[in-house]
Amino acid sequence: MASIHVSYPHQHSMKDARKVTRTFAAKLETKLGVKGVWQGDVLVVERQGVKGSLVLSQGVVDVELTLGMMLTPMKGQIEAEVNKQLDRYFG
Repeated sequence: MASIHVSYPHQHSMKDARKVTRTFAAKLETKLGVKGVWQGDVLVVERQGVKGSLVLSQGVVDVELTLGMMLTPMKGQIEAEVNKQLDRYFG
């Protein structure tokens, strides 16, 4: 198993950051089947082969993912895509 950790700075208020994260999570669910459940300012995400969270704080969003064995070889690609999407939604 492999882990991915990305901290991405943002300039949004907490309210706007949560709104952006909801939009991002909806896209993940539609395109990849990733389910998300809010626990305070943490969006816990899961699907077969991936578990993790998006933690919202003032000025930063932290993404933590644990990849199953089948996705471990794709760690670099997945991490690059996470960064690309964070830039798209929070940049």
